[in-house]
Amino acid sequence: MDVTHACRCCLRCAPDKDLTTPYTHLGKTEIYADMIKESFDIHLVVGGSGSCGICSACVGRLRDASDFKLQVQRSQAELRARLQLESIKEEESTVEPDTPEMQEEDETSEPVSGEEPPVKPEMLEEDEILDERFRESLVLTTGLEDMMMCDV
Repeated sequence: MDVTHACRCCLRCAPDKDLTTPYTHLGKTEIYADMIKESFDIHLVVGGSGSCGICSACVGRLRDASDFKLQVQRSQAELRARLQLESIKEEESTVEPDTPEMQEEDETSEPVSGEEPPVKPEMLEEDEILDERFRESLVLTTGLEDMMMCDV
């Protein structure tokens, strides 16, 4: 087979689809050249003489790679969120009062010198509140997508 008219990813098969044409798969638009760039940071030379296509076997492998990259990114975001939440909880637990008299203090009292007050929702900056909401939506989205992937 003439490699100028072969799949640009494997050079073994005739291309089934164009790399730069938008296709819809499971309700999602895919442009294979963009997926290769986003997943692997490979910029394909498109145009000129010859084929600019990809075979169906490579399309399947590309989808798997792209989905795997997104899964890892979601997992890392969730891990960072959990670690941040744990560090906040650890900070709060180190600030808890040691004596019963200190436990009864009201919220307006000043912390003992050298100690930082516990972080309360009303004290969080707007960005931190938005980050928390984003983390919650990530957990929900990740859980739904994981369930959907298991059903396949």
